[in-house]
Order: sequence, then structure tokens, then C-alpha cells
Amino acid sequence: MFKLSTYRDKAKGLPDLLNFASVINPGVVIGKDGSLMAGYYYRADDISSASFEERNYITARVNAALSRFGDGWVTWHDAARMTDNYYPNNEDNFFPDPISRLIDQQRRLKFQKEGNHFVTEYVLVISYLPPNKTSSKLSSMVWEDSQESEKKNSEEIILDYFEKQLSIFEDLIANAVQLQRMNSYTYTDDFGKTHTRDQLVNYLEFCVTGNFLEKNIPPHGAYLDTFVGNHLLVTGDTPKIDDNFMCLVTIEGYPPESYPNILAVLETLPLVYRWSNRMIYLDHQTAIKELRSVEKKWRQKVRGFISQTLKMEGKINHDALDMAEHASAAVRDAESGLVSYGYFTSTVVIFGKNLKNLHEDARAVVREIQRLGFTCRIENINSLESWIGTIPGHADANIRRPLIHTLNQADLIPLSSVWAGRPENPCPYFPPNSPPLLYGATSGATPFRLNLHIDDVGHTLIIGPTGSGKSVLLNTLAVQFLRYPNARVFAFDKGNSMWAASLACGGIHYDIGGDLGDAKDLRFAPLQYIDSDSDFAWALDWLSTCYELQAKKPLTPAQRQMLTKALASFRDSTVVGQRGLVEFISEIQEVDIRSALDPYASTAAGGILSGIEDNLNVNAGWWTVFEIENLMEMGEVNLLPVLLYLFRRIEKSLDGRPTILSLDEAWLMLGHPTFRDKIREWLKVLRKANCSVVMATQSLTDALNSGIFDVLVENCLTKILLPNAEADKEGTDKVPGPLDLYKAIGLNDVEINIIKNSTRKRDYYYLSSEGKRLFTLSLDDIALAFVAANYKDNNKEMRELMAIYGKNWPFEWLKQKGIDHDFIKEAVA
Repeated sequence: MFKLSTYRDKAKGLPDLLNFASVINPGVVIGKDGSLMAGYYYRADDISSASFEERNYITARVNAALSRFGDGWVTWHDAARMTDNYYPNNEDNFFPDPISRLIDQQRRLKFQKEGNHFVTEYVLVISYLPPNKTSSKLSSMVWEDSQESEKKNSEEIILDYFEKQLSIFEDLIANAVQLQRMNSYTYTDDFGKTHTRDQLVNYLEFCVTGNFLEKNIPPHGAYLDTFVGNHLLVTGDTPKIDDNFMCLVTIEGYPPESYPNILAVLETLPLVYRWSNRMIYLDHQTAIKELRSVEKKWRQKVRGFISQTLKMEGKINHDALDMAEHASAAVRDAESGLVSYGYFTSTVVIFGKNLKNLHEDARAVVREIQRLGFTCRIENINSLESWIGTIPGHADANIRRPLIHTLNQADLIPLSSVWAGRPENPCPYFPPNSPPLLYGATSGATPFRLNLHIDDVGHTLIIGPTGSGKSVLLNTLAVQFLRYPNARVFAFDKGNSMWAASLACGGIHYDIGGDLGDAKDLRFAPLQYIDSDSDFAWALDWLSTCYELQAKKPLTPAQRQMLTKALASFRDSTVVGQRGLVEFISEIQEVDIRSALDPYASTAAGGILSGIEDNLNVNAGWWTVFEIENLMEMGEVNLLPVLLYLFRRIEKSLDGRPTILSLDEAWLMLGHPTFRDKIREWLKVLRKANCSVVMATQSLTDALNSGIFDVLVENCLTKILLPNAEADKEGTDKVPGPLDLYKAIGLNDVEINIIKNSTRKRDYYYLSSEGKRLFTLSLDDIALAFVAANYKDNNKEMRELMAIYGKNWPFEWLKQKGIDHDFIKEAVA
């Protein structure tokens, strides 16, 4: 007879083990047991640069938020370590010349050869299991607002209560961590059909399988257990889900004391894992009852049974006495209401396809945990239950019985985000989904994605002593910035540090006040364009500045009126091509004004301002360098008028294309009183035109005394600080030291110590409102051949190559440096 029982096996499958029921609201999942779940992405500050006081503050705020939870509440704080090997492809970049493309291609190859790179995502899932209908707690919830409760059923009241408690939690923890609520979103497929997806469901799928997939949730969000659990689970000492093995490491014992971010080392390990920290909270009275029970048991062990029964003196078990006192102190902590107690379970789930490598990774995790004074074990027979307990929504599996309070919990959970930078350029003026400016490296095999922009502000301040790597950084930023479509770089250089890199990348180099490059026959005509009201106003201010620099005093009202009339008459009587300074000065009747302006029409600044027609084309190339060391040596009387004029030409050329204006040392001259009051508005104008000003200096004292340092610190939202062995050196009242400068920027003692101990010409410290991180540029031999080229040492050889090979000289230069990769030959071809 045919037996149907053969096909009616009642053995449980993976969906039967999962507690998920359905999505009842966007970002809210209900469990089979009636519990509600909501999730958050969160990120704390990078503790590598946080002071101990800052770490304690974050811990205290997190404790204040978590200690409100009681019976029925459970949280999962997860750190998911994942591979991130993305580097922009050739088709995502718009490098305009072979060398900048070649440099980035080699950087991509180097990035890929380094092996896996890792980033960490932080997730908090909060679950609430409502009390039974017969419970007085539910009754009090219903009667909180009698008028409102008449319109709602108990399910709606519970959901409202859940959302209200989440809102309170968000407000309490907002100053400690950044939260982003998981929510539902829509997706349109290739056939135009719209589907609904949910971030929390996607994360639950990741917790189960170890793979991140975006899945369309079923109609009405129901049958989530089958929807998420539609995978093959093979149990055993090392469970397997589909083709991924799982190895679990569970913390069993704790050191005598905890401190903030005690387990932060786990967030830098170069392996894929999910570190789950579950806390099952207890009401204060429930916790006190449990703790008093523990205290009673230890009290009974202080003396032997006979001594207690006969009330005799006997030997004291001092260990039991100490444990009883600890339990008594825990009772007092619970009674104070400053902390809550609960059952805490911390487990690291490691996924992998190779069993041998998987167990090696697990042993590496065990070593790091034990080194910190914890005891832990690699799960075997308990693996399945331990794994289920790490999945949000499953509070009953693998409960560790010892109670801990929320202040200890705040020390143990992942609150030490390794900040890797934004994966995309955040500037709204750039094309959508633009890649970061460059990919560097930081600790823990983590890539560092450098962006200068904070929203639409890309102004950046770079500070470091001589020989710390400033020129290499400026060159690298310029080369990598060319990845954006129609990008342009204008640079004011000192010492020809950009000469080799700019010319190799097809740029234009002007040696203002010298005889190098294209500056020999360069002449400026500052009064060439004065027909519009704005151009006229600028020219009048520029002439007033020139007068003040020479005369050492400002124009009187009468003189300014006279100058205005003279300029207006000059504008009306001439056309472009006839407006030289010589011609204008000849029409000025006032002797003081004429004598003050006359040097600029002849010898000042090497006579460069004496042109009758401007032959500078600021739109001629994508990288234009103005070498101004010779001009700076002539003093501010000569430098400032030229700078102001060039700034004006650059400003007028801005049309929304991504642009960097790099100022190496020259910005210190902008502290002159004639420009100081305008710099804030000037930076604002450039920002709106999609131009980022990058200002660099190696003269720390001059920077602090420039008169505009406070304005720059305020407006340059991004700062990059270079290594300085004397970073903690104090100055005097008259001569400030490096420490004074770093304090003025707002650095704490930990950050100053980082700058002091970092390696010159390798490390750079990034600082902005989005994060702080020590990183390296991760330069290879091809990039270094150009961005680190020293003009004094290499210019003779390079000039010879330029004369012989023309535009192909950079490839010959690489050959001379012993760099002859196959893809270089392809680039030449």
C-alpha cells in the first residue's frame, strides 16, 4: 500500500526556526510571538582621535538612552565587517591626458593587488514584546489617553507606544551617535513595474545568509519566515547556510573592569564577520529581585552550613564574601535607577566557504578577545542555538545568565567606528554618484575615501612643517581631481613643486616674475575689462589697493572720487586693446595718485602689469600653475596686486565646472587689511561657482598671525594636518608655538599626539565635521615619479627629455626611473 506518511515529514526547516511574521509598517517587522522590531544604521565617532573624556561622555549618553528599557525590550548592536574592493573604473573617470589616466590606472591595480579591503557597517535593532492582555502594564498603556484609546484597538495602541519609545530613545542618544532609521522604499524594474523593498528585511536576510541582497517584500509583507528562510541550512558543529559555513565565537567571561570601546580591536580585523551584541533588559524591580537572589546564595557560602545553623564562629570564605558585596553593590546600582540590568550575549559570526580558513579566522578573533582579558570559546555543539540568538528578533536562544548593567554594555558594544570616508563625492554641483577624490588607506585594511567637500563646501586648509609631505599632497590632489568631467585646477605654487606634475599632465606653467615656462612674454592688463558695473567696481577697488600699498595710507574721499571720475572717463574713451595702466595713469591729474600707481605701469612685479592687452588665457588648459616664489620675494607691494588680478580672472572664468584653486603659502598675503574684510565673501562666491580653495602653509607661526586664520578655520570645513614632531611645543605670548595653532583649530591632546607621532611624508590627518582619520596616500612608483619630483634635482633631465621627445617625455622619464610596465607601452601606443 502506498504510504503518504513518507511525504509528511514534520521535521523543522529554517523558516520554522525564524521568528519573523510580516512587515506591518515601513521599517517595522512583527514576530510570530507578537514582538515588534525596528532597525537603525548608526555611526559613532572614530575613537582613534577621541579623548578619554569624550569616550566617557559617549558611553554615559548611550547608557542614559539604554537604561530606559525594561521587561520586554531587547536590542542587538551589530558590527558587520564586509569587503569593499570598489575602485572607480576607467569609464567612471574623465582624465583628460594620458599621464593622469596612467597614474590612476596604476593606483587601481595597486589597490586590487593589496587583497581584500574592509569596511564596517553598524546596525541597531530594537525589539519589544508587549505584555499579555491580562497584564496591568497593557491596561496602563490603554488608559494613558482614554479619549484616544476609544478610537484604537490594542494593536494600534501597542504600535503607537513602540514608536513613541523609539522617538524618546532617538532623542536621548542623538548627541552620542548618528542614527538613520531603516525604512521601506520603492524600486522600479526594467519592465516599469514598481516593487517595495525594506531595509530591515534586507538586513535580516544578511544576518541569516551572510550575503547582502535587496529583495522585494511579498504582498502585505507576510510570511517573512519563509521569505527570508528560503535557504538550505545544514546543522552541526560548523553549520552551513547555502554554500557558506559559519563559525561562531561567543564571549563567556569578562575582565574585572570595563572601559569605553574595550573591544574596538574587533572592528579593525581584516576578515568578514558579523559581531552581534544582544541585551535582554529587565525592569528595575525584576533586576533587583534577581540580584538579591544572587547575593543571598553568596551570603550562604560565607560560612559553612554548621556554623550558620549553630550560629558559631567559623572560617570565612572571603571569595564568597567579596562576591556577596559585589552583588550588594549591584543591587544599590539598580535601586539608583541610573543603570538597567539585563542578560548580555556577545557573539562573532564568521562566514566563509573554506573550512580551514574559517577556523583560522575564528582563532584570530579568539586571540584578540582573550588578549583583552575576556574568556571566549569557538562554538561547536551549541553553534545552531548561538547563531539563532544573534539574529534580531530571537531573544530566547543562547541566553548568558550573568547580569550586566547598561554602563558595562555601553563599554562593550561597537561604538568606535573606523571612519573610511564617504563612498561618493557629496557636492551637489558634481555629477550624481561621482567617486571620491582619491582612495588612500588607513588602519585595519580599511580604504580611506578622501573628499574635500562637506556638502557644497570644498575649501580646505593644509598645515604642516617643512619636509612633511605638503607638496606631494597638493600634487596628488590636483592629479586625482582631474577624474571629474571638465575639471580644472588653478595653482599658485612656491618652489616649482608642481612644475613636473603639471607639465606631465598637459598643464600650463607660468613662472611669474621669473624666466621659466610660458611667463617670459606674459603681460596683464588689469583695466582691460571695465565696461560692466561689477568689473568697474572691481577695477576701482584694485586701483585703491595699489595706491594704499605704495602710499601706506588709504585714499581720502576726495581722492577716491577723483579716481572714480578718471576711471569712468578712461572707460568711455577707450576700448579693449587700448586700456593699459600707462594710458590710464597719464590721464590722472592728482600727483599723489599718479606717483603711487606709476610703478605698476613700469617696474613693479617685473612689469607684468604693464600690458595694453592681456595675453593670459585662463581657459586654455585643465591645470594652470602660477609659480610665484620670485614674486613673493618682491614683497606684498608687488605680490598682492598680481594675486588680486589673477584671482579676479579665475573668478570670472568660473562657470560651474569643478574647479580647485590651490594656494601654497600665497594665501598668507591675503591677511593684508585691504583684503581681510573681503575674504569671507570671496570664499562664499567661489563656493557658489563650484570652486574649492585649498590653502597650504608650512609656516605655522605666520599662519596664526596672518589676521585671517580664524576666518579660514571657520570657512575651510576640511583640514588636513601633516606630521609634526614638535606638535606639543608651546610658544610664548609674542611667538605662538605649534601647540597654540593646533589648539586654535580645536584639536584635543589625543589628536596632537597623533600628529606628533605620525610618519613624515607618509601620514596625513584628515579633520572635518564628518569624521577624523589618519591616512596615507598609498602612492605607487608611477605617481611618485611625478608628484614627488624635485625641481632642483630633476629639471635639467626633464628639460632634455622635453626637447627630444616632445609630449611623450613623461614616458621616457618613467623609463629612466626604471619603470617600464606593459600598460605604459599600451598607453604610449
